Amino acid sequence: MSRILQLGIESNWQLQYSDSFPAVSYLNDSAGKPIYQRITEINIPVVFDKSIIAVAVNTSVPVGKIWKYAGYLRRSLTTGLGASFLGEPESLFLGKFNLIIFDDLNINYFLSLQVPKWFINANIAIYQYEGIDRSTIEDDIQAIKLALGIFL
Repeated sequence: MSRILQLGIESNWQLQYSDSFPAVSYLNDSAGKPIYQRITEINIPVVFDKSIIAVAVNTSVPVGKIWKYAGYLRRSLTTGLGASFLGEPESLFLGKFNLIIFDDLNINYFLSLQVPKWFINANIAIYQYEGIDRSTIEDDIQAIKLALGIFL
């Protein structure tokens, strides 16, 4: 079974969340450089209802450093027993749109994001895919009905 998607059409993507998070500087080291407190896990205050999202994480990379890792994303949902994590955490690349396709569950869910401890700021944007998302099974069933002469 395949899915029919139109991921390349910009209008199929809707920005659901965007924000910036600075790390707090609380001391200076012996050289006078600031020491930053780690950015805590970021709970995204948006309910998502589609299984396809794109997540972008950016930060200020120090001169001479090459950073590729942007942390991880977790999905959770609210059950009758409280909040529950769903699936494995998704690793994220820095400075890229990370396309994430979750297993198709028709449920609303929440996201949380943890950036690496060395980030002194984080800029986050999360888009939700709103375009066509259907499986080819409907087309296959229609072709079978047509081949069998079933017209319902």
